[in-house]
Amino acid sequence: MKSSIKFIFLALLSIALIATSCKKPADHSIRVQNDSSLPIGTISVGSLTFKDIKAKTASEYQAIPEGKYTISGDMETSEFTISGTGKHKWSIKITDGSSASAPREIHVVED
Repeated sequence: MKSSIKFIFLALLSIALIATSCKKPADHSIRVQNDSSLPIGTISVGSLTFKDIKAKTASEYQAIPEGKYTISGDMETSEFTISGTGKHKWSIKITDGSSASAPREIHVVED
C-alpha cells in the first residue's frame, strides 16, 4: 500500500515538473522601424530611448518587459501593451501620414 502511494506521488510530481518546465518565460524585444520619408530624432518607450533613426531604416532591437507603454518623442503619443509567453519581437512602425494634421502614423506590430 505504501509503495503504491509513493509511486502515485512520484508520478504526479514528475508530471507537474514536466508541465511547468514546458512553459517558456516571456522574452520580448522592440525596435523602431521608420518607414516615413523623414528622420526621427528621439522616441521613448517606457525607459527605452531610440535616437537618430534615418528615413527608411530601423533601429536595433532592445529588450522590453511585458506591460503597458506610451510612445512619446518627435510625434504624437500613442499607447500599446506588450504581452505573451515565449519569444516575441515587436516593431513600432512609423509611416507618412495621410494629412498635414497627422504627418506621421504609428503602428505597433509583432514581427
